[in-house]
Amino acid sequence: MEAIIPKQELHFVCQFPPKGNVYYYQVIWYIEDEPVVIKDPVKMDAIQQTNLGYNQDPSKGYTKLGINVKCAVRLKVVPEGPPGPLSILSENFFAGIQVTSTKVNIRRDQPNENITIKLTVPFGCPILPDGSVEPCGLDVEMNVPRDPEKCKSEIKAAKAIDLIGQGKNCGFRISNTNWQESISLPIAFIDKPEYKLDLPDSPDGAFRIGMITGQKEGSPAWSGIELHDVYVHIQDSSDIWQGKKCAALNDPHMYTFDGRGFENQNKGRFVLYWGKNRNFPMEVQIETTECNSWPGRTNQPYCVCAVVVRAGADVFLIDRCRHRRIQITYLSCKENLLDARKESEMEYKVYFPSGTYVHAMLEDYTGVRTINVHVYPSKSDNDQTLGLCGTLNENRADDFMDRDGNLLRGEREFNTYWSLRDEEFLANMNDDELNALPRWKNDVVYCTCPHQHVFGDKPEAIGQCSEDTIVRCAKEENQQLNKNKCRIRSKRSTRRPFSHKMFEIHNHYFGEMEEVQLFRNKRATDENWTEEKARAYCNTFMKNSQTFKACDQVPSVNSVFLIENCVLDILMTNSTIWAAGGREALRTSCMKELSQNTTLKEDEEEGKPSIAEQIREVVCINECSGHGTCLNGTCDCDEGYGAKDCSMDLNKPPFVYGVNIDEGGLCDRRHCQKAVVEGFGFLDMETLKCSLSIFQVTENKTKVGETKTYIVPGEHDSIAEVICPLGPARRRRSVPEGFVQGITMSVSNNGQNYSTEHTLYIDILDGDCQDTVNVSGDIQFTLRKGYCYINGKCYGDGQLHGEDECMNCNSSKSTGNWSKVEGCGVTTNEENKEIEGKPSPEEDISTTTIVAIVIVCILVIAALVIAVILFRKKKKKSGRLSLKPEREKVVYSEVATTENI
Repeated sequence: MEAIIPKQELHFVCQFPPKGNVYYYQVIWYIEDEPVVIKDPVKMDAIQQTNLGYNQDPSKGYTKLGINVKCAVRLKVVPEGPPGPLSILSENFFAGIQVTSTKVNIRRDQPNENITIKLTVPFGCPILPDGSVEPCGLDVEMNVPRDPEKCKSEIKAAKAIDLIGQGKNCGFRISNTNWQESISLPIAFIDKPEYKLDLPDSPDGAFRIGMITGQKEGSPAWSGIELHDVYVHIQDSSDIWQGKKCAALNDPHMYTFDGRGFENQNKGRFVLYWGKNRNFPMEVQIETTECNSWPGRTNQPYCVCAVVVRAGADVFLIDRCRHRRIQITYLSCKENLLDARKESEMEYKVYFPSGTYVHAMLEDYTGVRTINVHVYPSKSDNDQTLGLCGTLNENRADDFMDRDGNLLRGEREFNTYWSLRDEEFLANMNDDELNALPRWKNDVVYCTCPHQHVFGDKPEAIGQCSEDTIVRCAKEENQQLNKNKCRIRSKRSTRRPFSHKMFEIHNHYFGEMEEVQLFRNKRATDENWTEEKARAYCNTFMKNSQTFKACDQVPSVNSVFLIENCVLDILMTNSTIWAAGGREALRTSCMKELSQNTTLKEDEEEGKPSIAEQIREVVCINECSGHGTCLNGTCDCDEGYGAKDCSMDLNKPPFVYGVNIDEGGLCDRRHCQKAVVEGFGFLDMETLKCSLSIFQVTENKTKVGETKTYIVPGEHDSIAEVICPLGPARRRRSVPEGFVQGITMSVSNNGQNYSTEHTLYIDILDGDCQDTVNVSGDIQFTLRKGYCYINGKCYGDGQLHGEDECMNCNSSKSTGNWSKVEGCGVTTNEENKEIEGKPSPEEDISTTTIVAIVIVCILVIAALVIAVILFRKKKKKSGRLSLKPEREKVVYSEVATTENI
């Protein structure tokens, strides 16, 4: 007999005033205003038989919830007799999940809202043997119709934590314990960076969100219920952010979001951009230092040499200050908030989740390395910014403000207030200090939902969840910078570190770029400049450029400001070398405007390219540096020149500082898939190559065996880093000849001219047995305590020989050979006496063999006897067996619909 545990069941009762127990009552149930279920007439004492319950037959009960139900009743004197008049119909009762916010309005600059739903009836759950109800849930899945092939703005929903295990991003789970409560689901509008609001093609421009209940085992009435659609309307916000920028150019000329220009001729570190919202900490810092030295000049100009971008606890750094290691890298990526992308070898963008982004243009001249920095705001920056960028509100008068909203007196006080102490500069912080930075306070992560009806639709990848408020596809035309190095830093504490590095960063020499002249030479002209001559030169230089001719009429591109900066630069330095920087700042602003101003992308005439397309065809970065031709917006470099702007001499190899510098020139084989080569002048070209010379060394770094050299393609990350795959180095030899593997590496842009060589050491074993040791200042290799190194393999203390259980690793006896396990093997009393008497090797072997054979024979005989006994017992027992009935089987589903025993 099979028993079914009682289960909860949802019934509907038709309530009416009874007329006594003399009559029969016939109840008619209406579903969606149609009489569907007609119950048999019963007397009042059996009225529960007229309740409406679930039934697969639609004439006997409801088959699906999410329905409107009502009832009526009529009397009969006898069941088969004529019916009396039908009572008044009851009011419709909606049984299911009610969407209480079918229309949602979201502001573009405050892109978060909620969808609210409420159950009108409970759903059933299994009843446990003790009579209690087992907790269970009802899943609701979401979809947002869109064209997945197009980069469009979209609506995302809060990450469905309870449903992630089922491979679903969007939705929520309703618990049976709080089914009567309203449930709010956060949603967000994910914008595009364009000025014009990007809306669906629906008649009213609304996004539609569909919801449907999941397949609930044992509850077909609750499965696949389509809820009322939700329509999300987006309201545009203030447009004051459009066309705005904050800038720190050349030496540096400052420019606030509201267009107020000022000078910051000071050495130090400064806050360029600071977000007011403490829940979402965003910041951009810059460092300025002497640009270079001009003999006899007292007005020393200062250039931006480093920029640091921070969102929450994530930090990205571009550092090219003199006498320091050049870095273009993530210092921390704990929260995965920042998105750094490479436009070219010398041009980078770093996006905040809000859509605000930092544009960094690296400029190199004779004796000068600088960064031109622009911060381009998004809609969320309206009246929410501080720092040297000022307050974005179209009021220049209040740009010079402190954190508390107090106006500062003049640019000197303003510059001083936003200066930083050394310990406040993000690039100076160690890992613990970076970890302690205030985190992003967003309690909700938003995910991309399926774009079609949930059934039959392939859900989006679970990984498509983030804090971004702009669609990622808008940034995908540029290559994303590698975060692996950052992740290595965050995981370092989980690895057993080497006791000593091959070198320490603070002792490592980082040479000057001047040692290897990779770039074009922009030299100063020997001339005494007056303001009149400088202005004439700047006007001619700027207005004769292809960039100016194409971009001068583009809205929000301010060439007048850049020409004035050019004049100031010449008068301050008696040099024209920075004129090209102003032209590039013009191009940068122009390209930004083309990407965001939708009007410029529209075709003026049918068959004729848009203004944006026409400009992009004729404008190239740095106007190809005089070593190439601009073709359709791309430089076609002359022979022997490379980089996106044709500025680099391919016959001169890149300059290399070292390999795996953060790890001190070491690499743990278990995690060492690739090596990071650092330096300057690495180009994003197909001919970028890494040369790997692989060898082995003993503990004291003496080379043993042969050296093999391989050429592998390099993976370009930035102008300062190239990643070299270590595939050939990871091919294990049967028996390593040395204790540690070394790789001497060099890099070439053209596959012919290679850089200086630097060595990386890899532990060639799979364990934690190798370490480094300082021998009179020379870093060498050694075994860790408690390990053996035998025949090219590593074993921990107590680990047995694979073929002889009486041999193991015992580092107290020997670190290079197997040791005999004490007491291993079977011996007799006679043998013990003979051992004391030191028998000959022949006697000892003979005795051991005989004892072993005798023991084996006894074991075999014993096994046969036991087998015979067991066989007889089993045969005897089988004759006495009788067939017993099976125990009652308890079977139940997640949610009950019937009660049968």
